Amino acid sequence: MLIIRRLTIALIPLLSAGCAVGPDQPPLTTLPIKSTLSDNSPTPDQWWALYQDPALNHAVGEALRNNRDLRVAAANLLAVRALLRETDAQKLPSTSFSAKGGYGSSLDDHIEAALGQSDNIRTGSRYSAGIDLQWELDLFGRLRSQSSAAQAGTESAQAEEDGVRVWVAAETTRAWLSACSYGQRIGIAQRALAQVEQGQQITEALYQSGAGVALDVVRAQGLVYQTRADLPVLKAKRQHVLAELAVLMGRLPANPPEQALACLKPPTLAYRGLPDNDGLALLRRRPDVREAQQQLAAATANIRVATTDLYPRISLGANMLSSAHQPEDWGNSGTTVWSIGPLISWSFPNVTQARARIAQAGAKESAALAHFDGTILAALKELQVSLTSYDSALQQQKLLQQAAENSRQALKLSTLAYQDGAATALDYLDNQRSDVAVQSELARANARVIEAQVTLFKALGGGWQQAPSVVIPVPQRSKTASSMLFLPVFKRES
Repeated sequence: MLIIRRLTIALIPLLSAGCAVGPDQPPLTTLPIKSTLSDNSPTPDQWWALYQDPALNHAVGEALRNNRDLRVAAANLLAVRALLRETDAQKLPSTSFSAKGGYGSSLDDHIEAALGQSDNIRTGSRYSAGIDLQWELDLFGRLRSQSSAAQAGTESAQAEEDGVRVWVAAETTRAWLSACSYGQRIGIAQRALAQVEQGQQITEALYQSGAGVALDVVRAQGLVYQTRADLPVLKAKRQHVLAELAVLMGRLPANPPEQALACLKPPTLAYRGLPDNDGLALLRRRPDVREAQQQLAAATANIRVATTDLYPRISLGANMLSSAHQPEDWGNSGTTVWSIGPLISWSFPNVTQARARIAQAGAKESAALAHFDGTILAALKELQVSLTSYDSALQQQKLLQQAAENSRQALKLSTLAYQDGAATALDYLDNQRSDVAVQSELARANARVIEAQVTLFKALGGGWQQAPSVVIPVPQRSKTASSMLFLPVFKRES
């Protein structure tokens, strides 16, 4: 009794303090990130609207509501939020109710016989009911730390869902613009084919009139075949991106939007400058950075949870049990017992396991910090590479536009000279071949600019703000087991 009294007196300051143990805040990044913010030309969150294409805007909105990967992330977020509610519920008193009945002799019957100093142990019916209540006093912050870790996990899942939104918006825009770009390239290839077929006709006409040679005819035919060979490849790639677009929007692959099928030229971006965002502005927009930051916060909270195992766990408990031969006898004198008082659980002085768990939590926090730093570095690198690639693509596009204009003028002059007999068929075919090559390269350059634009906007982390809610349908279940199988079942032959 003296030892317990002294221990209680020693614990009184700790019990009255009700303080949390362990680190209060997660560690700072080890990278020299500037704390100033100078966002002079902010990029809009819904950046795909810069293409000023209502059909594209509608497609991205449909994808943000119906994309299946996004539904997975949304469902995972719902599960994590439910886990947070479960964790917070541990702060409240827990109650349990039990009741039982049976026939025979029970422990209560043995106790009754012992109290009556009788060897006649009753055999018969016995009914009992009880209620138990426990409420942990969170004196050292164990429950609060668990709630903080769960809250950080919820924020991390929210950031993960936002990251999927960024991916869905970017890939939907990329697929839409790629379909338009392939439509444009198919049109260019068809015009080039008509052009070289006209050149072939001229060459054959000159050969038949005796003014040409067979070599020119063969070369003209080869150029026609070469140009015609590009069309099936371009058409197949266009079908691929249209199927990808449909799946991103939550549709069947064979059901892309009609506007995408009819698009033969990508819309022009209304904003062609390079965004002036500093590193901190980028990190505030990127969901993956926020996800890593919340994972680090959860790791720090888990250190606090592990540290509380070094201290006693104190709860207030109360219970009441009533046992009688018949339920109507409950409440009579002698059938009900109850108790109320504190419950103390403590592994002291054997705290080796607790300290090992603290060491594990600390190591996991170090790993989370390294992951946080790595995510920051990857985000900054992605932005820098995207800016460089976009600038390079714009410069290449500008130069090829000039080259294409010069090639068109040269082909026009060469056609007039050939028709007047001032140029040979070989010179004319060479100019045709050069013009086809330049026009095709310009079309590819236009596609690279679009690819660089989407990659840059994706690196900037826009697209998750003000996004529509994800549609999670109510599961539809079959009434019969056989109708659940919508795919054929193949049996292996024995």
